[in-house]
Amino acid sequence: MLEDGIKDIGNKLASPPSNLQQLLLLLDKAENLLTRMAQSPSTSMLTVAQPIMKALIANDLLGHSDIDLKVLIASCLGEITRITIPNVLYDDDIMTEIWDNY
Repeated sequence: MLEDGIKDIGNKLASPPSNLQQLLLLLDKAENLLTRMAQSPSTSMLTVAQPIMKALIANDLLGHSDIDLKVLIASCLGEITRITIPNVLYDDDIMTEIWDNY
């Protein structure tokens, strides 16, 4: 079930693996799940997705130097933007940091 998958990935991203390959796999799964979420999802689905949304802007991910990881993070952030439109999920400072890094 989509909600269970999102919850599982969110829990894993709360303490992301230090191994780059494992992290890439985890973010690839997150991207896949986020693409399956509808725009303007239910409140419960957004609540379940919060850990993923928070993990993506954590310094250890957002500031990572690996280009493949940056591509996956950017893709996930794009999906989050699609899902949450017209609402703004991140504040201006975080959005500035995101776009400065990408």
